[in-house]
Amino acid sequence: MKNLRKLTRTNLKSLNGGGRICGDYFPENPPEPGTPFQCDCGLAWCEKMTACVHRSFFSPENCKV
Repeated sequence: MKNLRKLTRTNLKSLNGGGRICGDYFPENPPEPGTPFQCDCGLAWCEKMTACVHRSFFSPENCKV
């Protein structure tokens, strides 16, 4: 904790984690309609939206897990 005191607020804002950022996205090569698609980071495939979305935006009419 001692080392954190030396960092300024601006320094902390500029830090980025080393992990991959997982958010909603449109796949570069979407599958054909009716073909299952595996989204990264535990996101749900929404065929009607042609996108991988977070499970909080999941709707059974549009999406498949």
